[in-house]
Amino acid sequence: MTRSFLRDPASVAEAREFVVAALDEWDLPDLTDTAELVASELATNAVLHARCSAYRVTLSRPEQGRVRVTVTDRSRVLPRVSDPDDEDDHGRGLALIDVLAERWGTDRLDWGKSVWADLVAQPDPQPPSTEVPMYGTRTARVVYVLILAAVAGAVVLGLAAPH
Repeated sequence: MTRSFLRDPASVAEAREFVVAALDEWDLPDLTDTAELVASELATNAVLHARCSAYRVTLSRPEQGRVRVTVTDRSRVLPRVSDPDDEDDHGRGLALIDVLAERWGTDRLDWGKSVWADLVAQPDPQPPSTEVPMYGTRTARVVYVLILAAVAGAVVLGLAAPH
């Protein structure tokens, strides 16, 4: 999915809405907040630094559970992670993306650049196994049964002990 936006501060909110709608359509609610934040930071950079009147946001799904957020503009200046002072109002976006994304990078184009971030949905936790562990060797099975017998004996003796 791709959409172009005017290089205007108000367009950053529109870019976020575009991302939220796309992830809703793709049924990826676990990635929505992160993708929205990443798109917001990349779109803000395009608004602040691009050299033309528009930028483009593209969302792709290279594989199941993975989304790439890409912002393309006509500036050839590559972004860099900065080290802002505590008093600075700007300069933390790429550091934030570096933490949130599995990986991120830039692609130089003849006429500008694309900045992208790969996001991965967390797998659903697996429920605990209800199967009894299987032991491959006869010795392992004997040791397992002896442990069970010892635990059962301790429980029985513990219950029968005077209180």
